[in-house]
Amino acid sequence: MKWDSIRVSTRTTRLFGAMRASTGMTSDVLARFSLCLSLGQRGTPNPDEYNEDGSTLAPSEMFGGDEQIYMALVLDRLREDGLDPKDHLGRMTRAHINRGAIGLRQRVGRASDFERLAREAA
Repeated sequence: MKWDSIRVSTRTTRLFGAMRASTGMTSDVLARFSLCLSLGQRGTPNPDEYNEDGSTLAPSEMFGGDEQIYMALVLDRLREDGLDPKDHLGRMTRAHINRGAIGLRQRVGRASDFERLAREAA
């Protein structure tokens, strides 16, 4: 199983731009944080709430050599939510990144905020 390119919403694109300006972190790093943040939240995000008019993220760039780890995390969550990975992998990954970006922006104002997030998650 593999991801195709992931197209995030215009809102997520703007949020990533704002976070990049305040933290210096690139969109691929922010997308990984967003994905993990959303995967840890309760409830299933609704993919229809997020348009597909934003920037495109290539999985190879976003996940790099850790793509299999992120794939395992998403597959585990899909199974937990009772969704067939064959039908929902790309759509739900996109939804999780978008939902996570909103939550991430609310918690991150500068690069040092990521350290606090990591401690909270541990």
